[in-house]
Amino acid sequence: MLTLTQAASLTKKGVIAFIVLTVLGVGGSIGYQVWHRYYLSTLPPVVEKPEMKFGELPKPAFPDSNVSSSNYSYSLDTATGGLPQTPKLLKVYFLPKSGVTLLAPDKSAKLAESLGFSSNPEVVSQTQFKFADDNDGELNVDLTTGNFNFQKQIASGSATLNTLPDQTQIVGSFKNYLSARGLLPDELKTGKSSVTFDNKNPTDSDTAEVTLWPTNVDDMPIVTAAFNRGLVRGTITKVDDENNKFIHISYIYWPVDKSTSSTYPLKTPEQAFADLRAGNGFVSIEPINPKVSISSVYLAYYEQEDYSPYLLPVFVFEGPDFAALVPAIATPK
Repeated sequence: MLTLTQAASLTKKGVIAFIVLTVLGVGGSIGYQVWHRYYLSTLPPVVEKPEMKFGELPKPAFPDSNVSSSNYSYSLDTATGGLPQTPKLLKVYFLPKSGVTLLAPDKSAKLAESLGFSSNPEVVSQTQFKFADDNDGELNVDLTTGNFNFQKQIASGSATLNTLPDQTQIVGSFKNYLSARGLLPDELKTGKSSVTFDNKNPTDSDTAEVTLWPTNVDDMPIVTAAFNRGLVRGTITKVDDENNKFIHISYIYWPVDKSTSSTYPLKTPEQAFADLRAGNGFVSIEPINPKVSISSVYLAYYEQEDYSPYLLPVFVFEGPDFAALVPAIATPK
């Protein structure tokens, strides 16, 4: 048997061994962590590569213009005094388009009736129908997309209001009009809106144009060539009848397939600004002064009137009485 002295000696040696092993273990762990961090710091940064699943993309189709973005001189008067930081890659989304189906003519006829056009359609082409009403109104429907536009006359003897409703009421009235006809998807319900009266004083206005914009995509706004006017808009009058108060509606809606996208490389803001000065930008709002102050630069998605299979990003250069768009996707080298 061990004596008390021998037992105490063994216990003391065990404690010392435990302490030594613990110190070595902790020290080794710390040493490994220091080495690992140093090793990671020496590795080259991981560069995310663009997917580019859609292949080479078309350029945004801007309308023809007699004005070149190179006609102006620009000063950067942003909050920072310079250009913003932007990502190197961005998603491009697919925009599906259905073809003409056997049900398309019936659907267009039902749409026409709901809008107050009850005549038999005039076949303009294999994809276009035209309808008329009893008061020289005209409705054009695209059979492939369901998009349409109409122009009406105010019916004689219609009961009218003294003044137009306020902006909130006009937006609500337009949404209700579209919703009642199954034309208000969620993206238009929650997107921004704008109202422009035909007189500086709304109470003296006879008409107002209301626009509904789709909700932002990945926190980026939707812009159009008209900039202050979206692709879904209507002109409201003082007519009191809910079904006849809109004398013009242009309805172009492109649903975005959020499940089908691919990343593409972006130009730097400096490259986009150089393109603007070189005349490779589209001037949406023409300034009076040839010296343009740019107060805001940001990325947006561009929607055009004619169908495009992709929702493409653009750089927006905005300032007082000025707006211009520059394609954002980098050109393959």
